[in-house]
Amino acid sequence: MHHSVRLSLLFLLTALPGSLFAQERPWEYWGNPEGYLDNQAEVLFGLVDGVLQRNPAAADPSPERQLALASLDALVHDTRNDGSPALHAFLDTRVGRVVGDLSRPSSRKGVEVYKLYNDGFVVRTREAVVGFDLCGTRGKEKYIPDALMRELVSSCDLLLISHRDPDHADRNVVAMASELGIPIYGPEDYDNDRVVKVRTEDFSEIRLEGRGGVSLAAQALPGHQDGLQNNIWVVTFPGGYTVAHCGDQYLREDLAWLRRASEKLTRPLDILLIDCWAMEMKETVLGFSPRVVITGHENEMGHTIDHREAFWLSQYKVDALALPVPTVILCWGEGYRFKR
Repeated sequence: MHHSVRLSLLFLLTALPGSLFAQERPWEYWGNPEGYLDNQAEVLFGLVDGVLQRNPAAADPSPERQLALASLDALVHDTRNDGSPALHAFLDTRVGRVVGDLSRPSSRKGVEVYKLYNDGFVVRTREAVVGFDLCGTRGKEKYIPDALMRELVSSCDLLLISHRDPDHADRNVVAMASELGIPIYGPEDYDNDRVVKVRTEDFSEIRLEGRGGVSLAAQALPGHQDGLQNNIWVVTFPGGYTVAHCGDQYLREDLAWLRRASEKLTRPLDILLIDCWAMEMKETVLGFSPRVVITGHENEMGHTIDHREAFWLSQYKVDALALPVPTVILCWGEGYRFKR
């Protein structure tokens, strides 16, 4: 191994929070296979984070980035890591960077999209910040701790909920937003008095009123996840950028209008945030006619491993479908800036 590579790897390993080297744990693992696997996961999560930082998200990802995401897929498809300190440290670090970014005013042109855990996104322009389906919990497991989630919520001018499933409609997040005076909008069948119920069955345009006088043009398109209402939120920011978030859209009967969704939109679409397992993804993308696609919902930890949709699988689908639109696969805690 080249000397500089050895030194870089040694520096990374000794710098990892709580790493086996920093705490001078034994190098030998005979009789301690679980300890070996725990320490290996700790090291690999750190390496993945470093590679992703050096290889930011793009429509044409580098081989190094794709390998890092596939390595992360392997880690989170090993159920021993589901609630591990290494996984939580990885998520805390990456979500913490988003909190840091959002704490500073945006001075850049365009729209910034931050992907959190699961299908949660924060979208920001210089004029407004909107949170889509912010969720930090699965059962009793908190994948985004309350302290970080409160910071994320407080950075938003308003929150949107696509549908009432708890991995999208996190009651803890709703309570935080309500305490902070941040308006929350959701579908009509979501039973929570703190949420303003909205649904535009006629595809009409409405106004969403946010904190501090923020007012946004929007549509709550009448989608479904099977029998549940699923609002496909389409939001136009004051700077003129329009973003749609599909939530868990999944109903074959809706494909009739999804295939010509752009005809239903009151404004041209810049960014489509779509589930990586969306039904007829290519047809839906073509129907919305966005300028950029960003996938969501990879690696939901509460699912069995056959339904933890991998980042490598999202890339495979994008390549196999030959989507005619630039498509970006974001990891947890990453941002992407789009500018016309």
